[in-house]
Amino acid sequence: MTERVAIIDLGSNSARLIVMNIYHNGAYNLVYNQKESVRLSEGMSETGILTRDSMWRAIGTLKVFAHMCEIVKVDKILAVATAAVRNARNGREFIDLVHQHTGIPLQIISGEAEARFGYIGILNTIDVENALLFDLGGGSTEVTLIKDRQPAEVFSIPFGAVNLTEKFASQDKISESQLFSMREYIMSRLERLPWLKRLGLPIVGVGGTARNIAKMDQKFKNYPFPKVHNYRCGPMAFEELWRELTKTSLAQRRKYPGLSSERADIIIAGTTIVKSLLEISQATNIIISGCGVREGMFMEYYLTKQIQSEIIPDILLHSTRNMLLFYKGNEAHAEHVAKLAETMFDKWQPILRLSSRDRKLLRVAALLHDIGITINYYDHARHSAYLVENARLFGLTHREQMLVAVIAGWHNGPSAKYVRNKIYSEFLDQHNWQTARKLALLLALAESLETTQLGLVRDVEPTITGSHASLKLITNDPVSIERQAAAQHRKWFKKELGFDLIID
Repeated sequence: MTERVAIIDLGSNSARLIVMNIYHNGAYNLVYNQKESVRLSEGMSETGILTRDSMWRAIGTLKVFAHMCEIVKVDKILAVATAAVRNARNGREFIDLVHQHTGIPLQIISGEAEARFGYIGILNTIDVENALLFDLGGGSTEVTLIKDRQPAEVFSIPFGAVNLTEKFASQDKISESQLFSMREYIMSRLERLPWLKRLGLPIVGVGGTARNIAKMDQKFKNYPFPKVHNYRCGPMAFEELWRELTKTSLAQRRKYPGLSSERADIIIAGTTIVKSLLEISQATNIIISGCGVREGMFMEYYLTKQIQSEIIPDILLHSTRNMLLFYKGNEAHAEHVAKLAETMFDKWQPILRLSSRDRKLLRVAALLHDIGITINYYDHARHSAYLVENARLFGLTHREQMLVAVIAGWHNGPSAKYVRNKIYSEFLDQHNWQTARKLALLLALAESLETTQLGLVRDVEPTITGSHASLKLITNDPVSIERQAAAQHRKWFKKELGFDLIID
């Protein structure tokens, strides 16, 4: 039975709603996403209370969210309020008003709980062992030091993009003295956390400021892929972007390529916090995460039901299996093809000269090579490539995801149209194409040996002798169909690896 879960995150600047489906086979996916600007903490820095206007603005948005939850028939609502409500003297009164007018069971969470949800959301979707995580909201910034994929230090800093903007009146053009004062103020707070200093690790950012940094950098570089999650930005590129933003007026920022116009007034404060974190930690680069508190809340709920720990050990394999289940792929066939392909990879490594990372990419492509059948059986390899290219696969760089898409798309043989495809050709260099052809060859051979999907070829024994590569099929059946299908790839094998293929 399918379960539909709504997650509501009411922040100091924005309110967000996501709806996730959990299917009977354990697969899950996002089915609805809505974001509205509410500026809940506006005017709060002076009085310490939520203003009447901001409260009713937020309640109006939450009424819409409640209505959407009814329309899409959600089974459960998980709703949290963060810094603005947490810090407001009338926060509890606001929570009661929300329940009275919308029926949403909104809960105030602590800064530590917010950081924890962010950490769960990031670590289950980005492959980092050691890093500094930051969740930069409107009214607070949660920072978490990760060591060996576990939180070593957690702290909630009581300023974010909205309240810092108000404090230093930086909505429009900022003066040198204002900027200096803002930087001094931020650094004086960060200096109190000795564990932040000289970490030399990547910093992983969540929140609207972080996403907008990625979008602006992508526009500047004419990046060919609109995906923000797991986008990397170097310290020098960020420094240049920050310097340019500090010289602009509000009107100029509203038209700035990649910057959301509704964030134009608070982006200087937001990016200045990021710059300060970069400097004090001596970060190697910035990784942008499109997943944070909401995804963390969902993953905690989902993984608890699956009786697992809150952090998935292998996020790439987990997200790959999730895609396979979601597209109702033939699991036994996919697993067997992957096993045969990996055996060939291991035994023919001396002539393949590929890395252990390439082996992992081969496994992902093998598990997902047939998901395009969901669209149409005919030309399903091409459909598989498109679905892989756009899938929520976690633990892959953008380039690796394109590489896996090509490998899956070539599982019946290479096609020149992929090389001509603009998005692939912009991501993949000559070496990547060579790797793709080799891995696709192994996948094609493995797929051929499972043509009937009966598992007749139980295993293979690949060997190399002189100028020949032999593939011994372990089977109790003549497997004439499988042998014939595999034999069609001999010419490709010779061209790619320079060896004659003998199928025994």
